[in-house]
Amino acid sequence: MTEFDDVTVTGDGQSAIGNTVSGDLIQTQLQFVRGRPSMVLSEGEIADRVAGYVPALNHEEIVGALDRHHAVALAGASGTGVTTTAVAALRWLRPDLPIRLFSTDEDDVEEIAAARACGYLVRAGDEDPSRLRSCLEAVHASGGFLLVVGTQAEQRPFSEFLRVLPVHPPPPDAVYRARLARRGVGRGWPDWPRAAELLKDATPGDARRLADLVAAGGDEREVELAYRGWDEHLRGWFVSNGDLRDQTLMIAAATIAPADETSVYGAAMSLARQLKIKVEGGGLSWCPSTGLSELLGADRVDDLVVFRRQGYADSVLQHVWDDYPLARMDLLSWLSELPTDEVVELRDGLRQKLVAVFADLAAEHDAVGKILRKAAEWASVHHSADLAYVALARTCLHQRVGGRVRRQLYGWSTERRTAQTLKLTVVRVCQVLGETHASIALTRLKHLGTYGDEQVQDEVYEVVRALAELHPGRVFQAALTWCRTAAHLSSQKDMFHRARVGLRVALAEHDRPLAAPPGESVAPGPAVPDGTRLRSVLEVIELLAGCGPHMRPLLLDAARRLAAGGYRAYVLRAALAWAGRPNPHTAAVGTEIFLMLTVEVTGEGFPAILVGRDAVDPMECAAAWAVAVGAEAESPGAHPAFEPAFRLWLDAAAAHPRMRKRIVAMIERTPGEAAQAAVAPQVADLRRRMVVLDAVRRWADEGPRRRGVKEVRQEVFVRLLYPEWKRLLLMAWVRIRSMLGQ
Repeated sequence: MTEFDDVTVTGDGQSAIGNTVSGDLIQTQLQFVRGRPSMVLSEGEIADRVAGYVPALNHEEIVGALDRHHAVALAGASGTGVTTTAVAALRWLRPDLPIRLFSTDEDDVEEIAAARACGYLVRAGDEDPSRLRSCLEAVHASGGFLLVVGTQAEQRPFSEFLRVLPVHPPPPDAVYRARLARRGVGRGWPDWPRAAELLKDATPGDARRLADLVAAGGDEREVELAYRGWDEHLRGWFVSNGDLRDQTLMIAAATIAPADETSVYGAAMSLARQLKIKVEGGGLSWCPSTGLSELLGADRVDDLVVFRRQGYADSVLQHVWDDYPLARMDLLSWLSELPTDEVVELRDGLRQKLVAVFADLAAEHDAVGKILRKAAEWASVHHSADLAYVALARTCLHQRVGGRVRRQLYGWSTERRTAQTLKLTVVRVCQVLGETHASIALTRLKHLGTYGDEQVQDEVYEVVRALAELHPGRVFQAALTWCRTAAHLSSQKDMFHRARVGLRVALAEHDRPLAAPPGESVAPGPAVPDGTRLRSVLEVIELLAGCGPHMRPLLLDAARRLAAGGYRAYVLRAALAWAGRPNPHTAAVGTEIFLMLTVEVTGEGFPAILVGRDAVDPMECAAAWAVAVGAEAESPGAHPAFEPAFRLWLDAAAAHPRMRKRIVAMIERTPGEAAQAAVAPQVADLRRRMVVLDAVRRWADEGPRRRGVKEVRQEVFVRLLYPEWKRLLLMAWVRIRSMLGQ
């Protein structure tokens, strides 16, 4: 067990059993994010945008500016198709160029220089001039393209160094018809007379939304009402049903539907308390359950209250928000308190849905502070990682609040005293974040692994491996960077933790099969690993070896894993090189790895490293043996594997006369090899000779009948006791030791 005495982390002392996030919940949020084009920019989303693109009225001007300057800022209000115009312009100019949704947060800019030329799509609302200027310089140096999208106000701080062009959107009816064609909808809908009236003064985003409502099904009346947000219908309903208890029933049911009626009444009662509505008569004063469906205009399906009309349930809360501004803060408070309300019992699915509604509503209206406070409270106070996860996973990529959420995730990841459940939650949120912003997620995971306990590190490892399926090269390089930066940390505990996570990822990823070049298929047969990755892993092990003995257990385990994975010859060669390094810590690690590998034997009982295709010359091992012998001379038992390994080599020398010469020659060199010693060189040399001679004597005494034992013993003793003055000096040293009782 490795102990550290320089850091105390109180945040990790809590029990977190049962407070992790389930795989099903992770998949649900990943599906949500992937289904929101504003959050991701996958190849499928890019293809969909380009295929349905109706050129902006100044499309050619935008393409020309991008071609000349390799960077342009496109400005326009929400819904005017600024992002689609940017993507289409770049694809028009360079169809082969990959496009990445990018953020300059933290150290993400550093990877631009290391990557091949790419198109970077940046949201102006997430950036500041200094970071964006650095990003622009890096993109120019890499030969890529930069497109910054946002409103005119968001682009204003960048106008000094970036060409800002307003996007003149195409006619909305043209966008509507193009979207219908893309969705494969015909049957008179493209020429629907009401579409032109509905789209008067509309944006391209509105036109896309109308087309998607048509594609989802429904008659003309329902499509029109859904497009208008059911405003007229809901306004009439709230006027006709003025009883506040009935209105809270509608709001509650629409918010959590589909839900059982008990949950609907409980949620309505909670909302009434939040709004300070005095309810006399308790539960008897509410609408009877027999009339609930009729009151709400809902249906019953398997004892659940269900709203079938397209978009109707989602429109209720938005209608209340828009028409009753004084109730807005109460609505947010109700949505945030209900999931942990001790009076109202809700099943887990409903609790998570309430958090999702709260997070979406708060994000749309820029209430990011409330999102972050509630997420921390759910995780730290209520130990409900699932609730905190839903809130953060749904907002970390949001166009309006995503940047501030990501910054808070960074703050939590670097704070030692962050509560355990919150740390575990942030780890899993990084899986969602990393699918779009891999570098940003990996930065936060690095700090979580550094300052978290073993449970947090295990969660970090699982998330990083999941991200490696999407970004294998980036993840592997990040793991190496974690190991390298660990060597510069002042805290031994932090150093060990970061290196532990980084090495674990690197070991899992170093032999990932090489990806096929674009346009080529993978050849049949066994996968071929990338040899440069193995060399990189061995290089960081050597770097960490020089950091001190506290790293040794971690590095020995890494070497053991590599050797067991079929790379024993590579590990052995590296260990022999490390054993000869001037850094004593590096030499000690190389020696321990060498001893660990040299005790592996063949079926005949001989050291495996001395036979076979990858056999090493015994003379190449002299430096490693010298370090081991020197350590034994200074502190007997320093290397427990020393004597068993040394005996195996003596057995090999006794059984193989041709191998004997090289092994004995190596033994002769061992005491004389340069070594660090705290005493005079002559005394150190005598001590090392005594270690070797004593080991040979014990080996020979236990096996006098074995063939070759006598010959080996004689050759070693002659080599180490010759010339005569050394023999006499050694005898004097033995006599002095005896007199001193050593």
